[in-house]
Amino acid sequence: MNSIDDILDPYAELEQSVCRLMKELFSDTCGLCTACCCRADICEEALQSAFLSQLLQRQGLSEANMDDRYGWLDLHGCSLEYGRPTICYAYFCDQLLARLPDDEARLTAQVLGQLMDHIGHNALGSLALGEIRNPDDLEKVDHNQLFQRMEEAGAALVVIENYLQTGRLSLADRAILAEIKISED
Repeated sequence: MNSIDDILDPYAELEQSVCRLMKELFSDTCGLCTACCCRADICEEALQSAFLSQLLQRQGLSEANMDDRYGWLDLHGCSLEYGRPTICYAYFCDQLLARLPDDEARLTAQVLGQLMDHIGHNALGSLALGEIRNPDDLEKVDHNQLFQRMEEAGAALVVIENYLQTGRLSLADRAILAEIKISED
């Protein structure tokens, strides 16, 4: 794995899985909400990011496809299959967290929301993968570290999927989830 191109497909696949689970957990609540938390300026981050813009290009998308007022938002939510800024997964309003039955469910949801951020955290010094603007800088990123974090995120995703089916977390599951740091914001 010598190029950032090698991570694009696995990243997109993992992000699509995260998105699917987020929709499964929260689409009923978000679909009825009158206070839209999505903003066009957040959507612009995908265009400004060297990495995320490559993911958009793979979908045949560019700035011309984004609405100036609503960003990538349409009547059904975000229209991007993948390539979203990581904040799109990490933010949980009070209504979403209150909808979850207990602390264990909230923990798994919060870890789910951090998976994409985990992959690119401090990818280039203090910059997250999505914060890198210069495409040439993507080749300076430690690709082995990105793949290691993708493996960690993938393992946590499996734990979360199993939890959603069984409602239980083992000690081993908790150890896997603990690899993903939950933002204090």
